[in-house]
Amino acid sequence: MAYAAVNVAAGAAVAGWEPASFLRMNAVWLLLWATTTAVALACSGQWYVHRRFNRLNFVRHNEVGGFIVSIVGGLYSVLLGFMTVIAWQHFSDSRQLVAQESAASTDAWHTSVGLPAEERSRVRHDMLLYANAMVQREWPAMRSRGFDKNADVIVMDAIGAAGNFNPRNLKEANAQGATLQQLGALHDYRQRRLSGNNSGMASFEWLVLMVGATCIVGFCWLFGLANAKVHLAMTSAVTIVMTTTLVLLFELQCPFQSDLRIAPDDWNGVISHIDFMQRGSQAEMRM
Repeated sequence: MAYAAVNVAAGAAVAGWEPASFLRMNAVWLLLWATTTAVALACSGQWYVHRRFNRLNFVRHNEVGGFIVSIVGGLYSVLLGFMTVIAWQHFSDSRQLVAQESAASTDAWHTSVGLPAEERSRVRHDMLLYANAMVQREWPAMRSRGFDKNADVIVMDAIGAAGNFNPRNLKEANAQGATLQQLGALHDYRQRRLSGNNSGMASFEWLVLMVGATCIVGFCWLFGLANAKVHLAMTSAVTIVMTTTLVLLFELQCPFQSDLRIAPDDWNGVISHIDFMQRGSQAEMRM
């Protein structure tokens, strides 16, 4: 029943040509559906070719076919591996951006200790609001390539609180400069994160990968083995390896939208840290 439901959902996504529909699917079910569908198509195609052209001696073409498929397979494996590494690096860079953004928020909280009481309370209140906005609104919105507009207002309010007063002494001047630096970094990291969330592999790139995969499987059909079941097993193995890699690439290309998406754990950590500071014994660490 569960697999039937996945087939219906995947079929609807294919019919509507909506990649977002696949991104919302559970990664394990997507992998299972894609693999079984690809293997079924590959084996059906091989069965049809060998039945339609049963008079041909496929075995005598094995040597030439093996030479050609090794070249084509090598080129395709380099391309697929290269694209996967790029997607993995993009995913890793996005995770690093989230860590840097949350760290800048925490640092702004701490460096505001030297600000006057009113400005310090305002900056720290904004940092807490910002962390909660990330967890409750922006992270869910990013699954649809959106963002929380109120987060921009929160950051600008904190920048205004830290920058629109005249320091009375060196302590306040240092605190103002350090806090504004962290708030500026926070703003920049967020813009880079949102920009990265709107990127992904182009449709043409997916077309090239799909055409290449189809050619590799098609070459498998042109070989001849005495045991047809062993031949089907070999074709299935090649199809499974390519399909699983393509599904992994599909999941990694969108770090904040897929089932493998980056969770807001860093922002939950910021909220917990601020709560700990609020309940601590150091008065200067409170709002």
